[in-house]
Amino acid sequence: MSKIAVLLPKEYMLEQARKVIQEKNADINILKVIKTSDSVYEARKAMEQGAGIIVARGVQAAYIREYTNIPVAEIILTGQEIALMVAAAKKIIPEKKHPQIALIGFESMFSDTSYFDELFGITLKTYFMKSMEQAAEKVELAIAEGADVLLGGDTVNSLASQRNFPSCFINSTEESIRSALAMAEHMALSAETEKTYAAQFETVLDNANNGIFEIDEKRKITIINRTVEELLKKSAEKVKGEALESFFPELDIKYVNDVLEGRRDMFTTSTYLAGIPMMITVAPVQYEEKICGAIISCYRYISAQKSSTDELHSHYLKGYVAKARFSDMRITGKEMEYCVELSRMYALSKSPVLIRGEGGTEKEFLAQCIHNNSSYKTGPFVTINCSGMSEQMQMDRIFGNPASDDIGIQKGGLAVGDLGTVLIAEIEKLTPVCQYRLYRAIRYEDLIQNDLERSQTLDNRIIATTSVDLGQLVKEGRFREDLYYLLNGLVVEIPPLRKRKEDIRSIVEECRTKFSRRYAKFPKISEDAMEALMEFPWSGNELQLETFCERMLLTTMKKTIAGDFVHFLLNELYPQTESEQEDGKTVIYQHPEAAELQTLLEKYRGNRSAVAKEMGISTTTLWRRMKKYGIINRYDLLERRQSAEKDVFK
Repeated sequence: MSKIAVLLPKEYMLEQARKVIQEKNADINILKVIKTSDSVYEARKAMEQGAGIIVARGVQAAYIREYTNIPVAEIILTGQEIALMVAAAKKIIPEKKHPQIALIGFESMFSDTSYFDELFGITLKTYFMKSMEQAAEKVELAIAEGADVLLGGDTVNSLASQRNFPSCFINSTEESIRSALAMAEHMALSAETEKTYAAQFETVLDNANNGIFEIDEKRKITIINRTVEELLKKSAEKVKGEALESFFPELDIKYVNDVLEGRRDMFTTSTYLAGIPMMITVAPVQYEEKICGAIISCYRYISAQKSSTDELHSHYLKGYVAKARFSDMRITGKEMEYCVELSRMYALSKSPVLIRGEGGTEKEFLAQCIHNNSSYKTGPFVTINCSGMSEQMQMDRIFGNPASDDIGIQKGGLAVGDLGTVLIAEIEKLTPVCQYRLYRAIRYEDLIQNDLERSQTLDNRIIATTSVDLGQLVKEGRFREDLYYLLNGLVVEIPPLRKRKEDIRSIVEECRTKFSRRYAKFPKISEDAMEALMEFPWSGNELQLETFCERMLLTTMKKTIAGDFVHFLLNELYPQTESEQEDGKTVIYQHPEAAELQTLLEKYRGNRSAVAKEMGISTTTLWRRMKKYGIINRYDLLERRQSAEKDVFK
């Protein structure tokens, strides 16, 4: 148990303390009277001699607490002791029938005095100090406010003496020392218990197979266990105080903050630690209904087999590699945030994943991210697109054909992707026979390569993509129900680009940077041009937008791309606009007046006066209608382009 040192300001208190120690048979190692000016020095000296707790009073206790880190059990005057001092103070001024007594000192020195006025026929006013420098100020204030006598320690009595003002020294009895010693023993016992718990916790941490971090409410690391030290190749001391995100660069810190701020009870996701794919769980540390930190448990994926360096190199040479990671994904809205969060969770499982999304959404990109966050990361990533293949071609490429001269087709995609991930794109195009064999491969982890159903065992992860409703195909008898239910457990849907307006801005900016470097043209994009791009439905999603941006940046002849140029290109490339109805159907539509304007502009080769005359309107009205429908006179743009080219070649 922690040793206790008793440091006292007065000799008479020393005798009281000895009597109490003898009564309690207490094990006190250091017992002495000290000067206030030496209190910090004496406390540090006691610590060097093995003291873990100090018993002290008043200003001495305050100094020790402020300038050392040792726990202090303070001697607090009991109500009975304060009553004795009040009685002594009244004797100093017997002529006062209802005296005003000022009690000056540190608040922690005194017990409650709420009813003293009624009990003793006095007015007791307290003047609490935060430091000894305030002693003179409090004495002056007490006298100014009508005190008849002052109660305080040495400093207060010395200041009162200088003013020839009545004062009385604060004396303690054995009772307050007895209480302070009891408190010190309790603190020592608590410290011992805490050490025991800390040792037990450290033992649990160091013997846990999983890595464990403890962080505070600001995400600063406070503890790591031995497993994490080995992974990071750093000691706990070097890691302590570092930000959690510096060791988990791909972890979305938003979710950690959600746990720390009480918006989530916990969360589990997949990420990397020291380049190793991990499943992590974040749970809050709560004390008295306040969250003061979190525990992060890290579980290394258990792979069926580790790929050697030569095997990994072979995957790269054959193109069986996934490059995309979750950190590469654009996440600007709630829809995409939910999509990525689900995908990170699905990466923890070995079950098949179905990725749904319209044409042009980055379904394969997301599949690569899932693979790279899974236990199959070190294995091959094989992609098979079912579209445009006959049944035999599907059979050969997915399940293999031993009779083929091509080694890859001999084995088939499922066998090539053993201990890795096999992505089956446009799975709705699978023939019924192939659907059955794929069901068998997933359900029973075996591969059928011929009609005799001779099989071989597989261990891989299947990810399928589709842009249609497989449930509807099941109802129509065009997709196997058992395969559908196998795939329809872990489903993630990539929201279309038209529902992710901020992603459009992000993609356009990325394209501007990429194509500007490629073509050595560095135009800006005006806000009205960006708004036009964000309002367009982009039925072809990311793919359509990226190809449009290349055309836009390659063909612009101005330093700033304006909204009229964007509208011109949109009308030229996609003359009909799409609108989504409430029933979910997409309707192709172009306003009749817009169609008429475009037809007449073509008829008169961009002559706006001729077009206005035929329509019976002024050229100003014509210009307003063209602006309304986003119609640009391409002949005007051709003229500008030719003029710009002439200027270049002059």
